[in-house]
Amino acid sequence: MDAIVAPEAEAEAPPASPPPPSGEGVSPASPSSTRSTAPSQPLPVATRDDVLDSCYGTTFWLLAFGVVAREGAHFGQGKLPAFVSDWTADLPLIAALHPPSSPELVAAHAGVALGVAAAVTAGRVALLDAWPEFREATNRSNAQVLRPLRRGDVVTVALLPAVAEETVFRGVLLPALVPAIGSAYGAVAASGAVFGALHVGGGRNAAFAAWASLVGAAYGAAAVATGDVATAMLAHALANYASATLWLRDDAEASIV
Repeated sequence: MDAIVAPEAEAEAPPASPPPPSGEGVSPASPSSTRSTAPSQPLPVATRDDVLDSCYGTTFWLLAFGVVAREGAHFGQGKLPAFVSDWTADLPLIAALHPPSSPELVAAHAGVALGVAAAVTAGRVALLDAWPEFREATNRSNAQVLRPLRRGDVVTVALLPAVAEETVFRGVLLPALVPAIGSAYGAVAASGAVFGALHVGGGRNAAFAAWASLVGAAYGAAAVATGDVATAMLAHALANYASATLWLRDDAEASIV
């Protein structure tokens, strides 16, 4: 979700849309840390429509690119270069739709997703207390993106970008990198680094990008370990929702209804 850069000054016309909330664009902060790290130059205020339009637009284009790229790799076998494998077979988007599958397999993948989301949320909470630069970037971005939202919107901005981002980063980039790197988990690390690099901007800094790289690698590892991009999608969405909920709970200026 972070493909649109936030406006830097009210004087720019027209201002760009706010950064769409992402897997790493929503993070909890304690009440004291939210107050003490408020940046001297906050991002321009965004409306609810700004945030949702950015979310819907980014989700659409990322999903469109990811699905077309994956289907192209599938139907292009025998025509594309040999190093382009069938990504739909290498790493299914939703393993439950690819036999053989079972309720037990789906439950196991959901359990992995829940564990990864819990670890990401716990790690973020710890870093917010220990890393001022990360805390400041988190608060800057979340203040712009989360404060205008209604309660149901939080589900939307947690789920849609997670599905779209995982389709591209874990469903396309990760399997595409495997032949060049020679290792699935090497590709996990590389795709995570790209994911993190794209999380600079919209009030987020290098500290935030480093965290996003680590989290992206965690989502990639979950996808590879289960052979299911949907595992990463679920983990990402759950971590997004937990982070947004915790941040809004502790933000003195939030008025979510």
